[in-house]
Amino acid sequence: VLKSVRLPENLGEHTVRAQYAPGWQGGEKVPGYLQEDGIDPKSKTDTYAAIKLEVDNRRWAGVPFYLRTGKRLGRRVTEIAVVFQRAPHSPFDSTATEELGQNAIVIRVQPDEGMTVRFGSKVPGTSMEIRDVSMDFAYGESFTESSPEAYERLILDVLLGDANLFPRTEEVEESWKILDPIEGHWDTHGRPAQYASGSWGPKEADEMLARDGRSWRRP
Repeated sequence: VLKSVRLPENLGEHTVRAQYAPGWQGGEKVPGYLQEDGIDPKSKTDTYAAIKLEVDNRRWAGVPFYLRTGKRLGRRVTEIAVVFQRAPHSPFDSTATEELGQNAIVIRVQPDEGMTVRFGSKVPGTSMEIRDVSMDFAYGESFTESSPEAYERLILDVLLGDANLFPRTEEVEESWKILDPIEGHWDTHGRPAQYASGSWGPKEADEMLARDGRSWRRP
């Protein structure tokens, strides 16, 4: 899969880097990255990244992958959201579907491990109105057994000699072949954008998706 990853031709339009600025997080006023102790006020180190990728193989051809990660965001969360395309034709008028979003399957990796399926459902009654509803599964609510901490599992695998969860050298090298051109572009093009601490990233990242007619999902 990593060998099939293709970067966009215009890295300036389809990648964003940023630094967190002063703001509010967890009910506390927090400083920006450049105001932190020991940080050079002219530092170009990024604390947020968003990129668009494509996977050039039979299964994923034509499907865009949007990746983002950052520090001091709205909350700590890791998830994978599969957002489905809208049907090319809706048999319902716009007033019936004005509160309807896009169907999605969301895999929550942490902290609330589980899965959510979002889809449209008719509101009970005689009038035709469709709203988003969710089917939710959470490990913590369905099982009494608790999952081991991530490092617990890795340490146990080391003791057992099980390398399934560890990347091979070839995998690491292929990963850097994807990231090196992006890092090189950022080193020679401007400075990181700014985003308020406690937000979900800079406006430049929203604009990046808006150019494709999409928007980030709110975790």
